[in-house]
Amino acid sequence: MKEKIEKVLAELEDRLKLANIELKMCPEGTLSFVKRDGRGTFFQIINSGGKRLRKSINKAPDFIRGLARKEYLIKETKLLEKNIKALRDVMKSLVEPSPDNVLRSISRHLQGIPEEYFFPEENKDSWASQPYEMSNYKPEEKKHTTSRGLKVRSKSEVLIAEMLYVFNIQFRYEQVIRINGIVLVPDFTIKLPDGRIFYWEHCGLMSSKEYREHQKWKMEIYEKGDIVPWKNLIVTYDDEEGNINVGIIESEIKNKLI
Repeated sequence: MKEKIEKVLAELEDRLKLANIELKMCPEGTLSFVKRDGRGTFFQIINSGGKRLRKSINKAPDFIRGLARKEYLIKETKLLEKNIKALRDVMKSLVEPSPDNVLRSISRHLQGIPEEYFFPEENKDSWASQPYEMSNYKPEEKKHTTSRGLKVRSKSEVLIAEMLYVFNIQFRYEQVIRINGIVLVPDFTIKLPDGRIFYWEHCGLMSSKEYREHQKWKMEIYEKGDIVPWKNLIVTYDDEEGNINVGIIESEIKNKLI
């Protein structure tokens, strides 16, 4: 939700910037139109030295259009400024209805209840709900909660999990696998209805050279285990500012998992 508002806000701010640039190039004064005896006359109105001067411009159609466009831009900028202010006010007070925020709002006398009680119970017979070896690496870093109570490490992983829920795709989070004796932990291990297994790695710290080198090493190990992007491996990325493209996530699911 927040990302959508930020996108709209950015678009409005860009429009306002362009409108103000165009306004500076418009003719001086304002446009007036007077109709008498079935005939209309266009006037340019200029305030000069405290006096209001009016000049007929009927024979200058380009000038008329310039002043008409100016009037439009003035009204447009006012509406844009109003909407930008409203969206900024919304952003200040917005609390996204994420599972983490909802859990924080629950009454104190219920805080001792296990978190899983607040979420839908998984099908106990499903592959995803069966016991598996989950990575125990820094569990305190799993600070984000999906709508089904799963704790993950990043907002991007929350989004991927939620998209997998939407398409009813079974997955296990951070299941340990071994390739030639080397332990790897894919972010998501996915089982399709036909029994095929896919692995999903989401790379979130691409601004870090050390992180990028580690990901390259992981890709080499995956390939040794016959886990490759053109067959059974999905790899997605945050950009260098930590943003994720939802459209890409949805496309990967629709094109490779459905």
